[in-house]
Amino acid sequence: MQFLVRAGLAASALALTTAPAAAATSIEITPATAAPGDSITLRSSCEGPAEQVEFTSRAFSGVPSAELVNTFGSVPVVVAPGTSPGVYRVHGACTGGGSAETVSGEVTVVRGPLTPTPRGAPQTGGGGAASGDRPALLAALAGAGLLMLGTAAAAYRRRARRGAS
Repeated sequence: MQFLVRAGLAASALALTTAPAAAATSIEITPATAAPGDSITLRSSCEGPAEQVEFTSRAFSGVPSAELVNTFGSVPVVVAPGTSPGVYRVHGACTGGGSAETVSGEVTVVRGPLTPTPRGAPQTGGGGAASGDRPALLAALAGAGLLMLGTAAAAYRRRARRGAS
């Protein structure tokens, strides 16, 4: 058992020490899937003496840049309207301070909005008195009843055993 605990601690320490190196070579894109016109956030880090990171991709226009704070920078961008569905590479270049580090990532562009657009008036219920709340209430009452029945049965059996001895 001690071996497993020590092995788990060693693996955790190794994962924590290797995580920053892996993060420095990629761009975190949130959300990773978007439709044309949607906003995404690009986040990355530069380990060298860089002052900012500049992002380029065919999925958005311009060259958005993020000032680095504690080696990390993030910037929101909009997927260009009319972008065809597909996987697009996003490149980042760490600039300023003599850094030549590059990072990369991918964003998937899909056709149409990811969430349905509501149409018409909202369908409202009757508030707290609506019938949708009753099944949950009935289930809670049934559970409480079964718990009381089980407790009563256990007490009855205990009394019956004491009387038989």
